[in-house]
Amino acid sequence: MPAFDPAATCLPALPDAPVALIRLDGDGCVQALNRAAIDLLDLAGADPASLRCDCVWGLSPDDLGGEEGVWVAPGPDPARRVCYQYDRDGGGWLLSLPDPHSAALWRERAAAAPVVPAVPVAPVAPVATPVADEDAAVQLLARVGDRLAACELDLALDPADAALPETRRLAAGFGNLAEAIRQAVALSLQVAAEVPQVVAENDELVRQSQAQVDALDTVVGSTRGLLEGLEGIGGDLRAVTAVAASADDSAREGAAAARALAEAMAAVQASSARANEVIEVIDQVAFQTNILSINASIEAAHAGPAGRGFAVVATEIRRLAERAAEAARHVRRIIGENGDALGEGAATARRTEDVLGGIGALLGRASAAIDTVATGIAQQGDAIADIDRAVGRVAELGRSNLQHAAKVAERSEALGSGAGALHDCVGLFRLPPDPLREPRHARVLELGREAATAIGATFEDALRQGWIAADALFSREYIPIEGIEPTKYETTFDALCDELLPPLQEAVTRAHPWIVFAISANPDGYVPTHNDRFCQPLTGDPARDLVGNRTKRIFSDRVGRSVGAHTDPYKLQVYRRDTGQIMFDLSVPVFVDGRHWGGFRIGYTLD
Repeated sequence: MPAFDPAATCLPALPDAPVALIRLDGDGCVQALNRAAIDLLDLAGADPASLRCDCVWGLSPDDLGGEEGVWVAPGPDPARRVCYQYDRDGGGWLLSLPDPHSAALWRERAAAAPVVPAVPVAPVAPVATPVADEDAAVQLLARVGDRLAACELDLALDPADAALPETRRLAAGFGNLAEAIRQAVALSLQVAAEVPQVVAENDELVRQSQAQVDALDTVVGSTRGLLEGLEGIGGDLRAVTAVAASADDSAREGAAAARALAEAMAAVQASSARANEVIEVIDQVAFQTNILSINASIEAAHAGPAGRGFAVVATEIRRLAERAAEAARHVRRIIGENGDALGEGAATARRTEDVLGGIGALLGRASAAIDTVATGIAQQGDAIADIDRAVGRVAELGRSNLQHAAKVAERSEALGSGAGALHDCVGLFRLPPDPLREPRHARVLELGREAATAIGATFEDALRQGWIAADALFSREYIPIEGIEPTKYETTFDALCDELLPPLQEAVTRAHPWIVFAISANPDGYVPTHNDRFCQPLTGDPARDLVGNRTKRIFSDRVGRSVGAHTDPYKLQVYRRDTGQIMFDLSVPVFVDGRHWGGFRIGYTLD
């Protein structure tokens, strides 16, 4: 038959500890057990579904009375005992069996027990003997073993046990462990409470990341379409620029042709002017000829019949002269009209030249403007290309963030499961219901409240007296003091604290020998004035100065950064100091005129 392995069955395994642990339901059926319980009860190979409480030395559900207790199995073996406690949440029982060392102590104690005489004897006064002390120590150790085996950290000692030398150290150890686990329980509850919110926020981050990726993909598509459109516009502008350049050349050629036409017309007009001069000469010749013909006719009349033929010639000559004069006048009129037309044509040609020149200049400016626009579009295209690349990179980062967010979601769920497992593990321990049942905790809280009230009143009086301004008292600015390690700082209020705080703080440190320090800290963990015993002159030896001079430092450890930041009525914490010492820290908030200034913290030990 194969060995019984709880990990391979439907039974959940309890922590693998030296102490045998078993969980029962309300009917006495085994729900869970660890390897130590399997080995101790010799359950290897047993059917898990058939296990009941009677597998534990004949234990019956009726033997489990009350919320907690110890059941001793019948028989000669005193180590067969079961510590049990009722599980309110699960409705069952958690059992713990003695580990081998505790079992050996119980057996040794039973073997050393004196035999009761069969006949009555006269009572004698008890005499303290080494054997009795040893027996008391064995009983105390057995009781402590039972408590630890049951994960019971409320060490309730009898008054007689208090006289033992190790009692105080045991109580201190149980107190340290109980408060450390209490802190772990509170932390696990905090984590478990915050994990669902983290998961929800991460889910929202995943949705937002997906929406961002989709939006970026849309932007990438739009920028690429815009880039393609700009490239098309750039091509069209280059074509327009070419047409404008061609039109500019044509306009220049037209202006040159108009200029040539104007010059040709001016030349024709000049020729017409010279033709007028010729016509004028012809007209004058015709006029003189007409005069001569008239004179010839007169002379022919005087000559009588002899001059009759000459008179006929003179008449014809006069007619020819008149016709020549008439033709000259007609030609002069035509030339004048042509000259006017040529003048108007020359003026029109000059105006055409000016218009074509203006068109050329306009086309030049338009071409330059188009070139500028084309250059701007090209630059915009480059910018959009850069935007496209940048948006592409952002889209890749968005997709990467989406993948990381998915991984964070998985890890958040795993963290939630881990927090639940942590809470379940620390839930095995039964803690003292009220830490203030420990007299030292209660006493320190009393001292802390009194000192915090006195410090607040002292600061309020300093403000009223004008010794310091409120802004300076509540300042969060720190000036490093060079050449000191760990770093120390000066502030606007540390000098006042050096004067006002020592009497208040030293009175607390002297109240009990187990108080290590009593100091004030602001919300950043800054301690302006430490106790006298920790303000020794600096030696230059880091190891000695770490312990001997701790003033004006910012304590940023878990406890140091919380003592002045919280506003709870009090905060009790256990921690390991940077000097290696394990101690408790109880802090109470300090208020000045209703405004939170920081906290007053007391460090102390239980041993």
